[in-house]
Amino acid sequence: DSYQADALKGLVRNPQGPSECFDPEEPGAKKRVHRGGSFLCSDQFCARYILGTRSKGEVSTGTGHLGFRCVKIP
Repeated sequence: DSYQADALKGLVRNPQGPSECFDPEEPGAKKRVHRGGSFLCSDQFCARYILGTRSKGEVSTGTGHLGFRCVKIP
């Protein structure tokens, strides 16, 4: 999903995410949402990658320990 600082305003059924990126700290940079779930981190450190957290990252930046998403099909 594209990153916008104010995108998460409440619960939405089947959220589509913003169509354009906007980071007030870097207005011209294209960002994507990084959601928690890294398999490299432990309970003692690296709290930004635990399930339920969100951060931002450059579109072209790759990480080998992120990028999976869990989906429940009704």
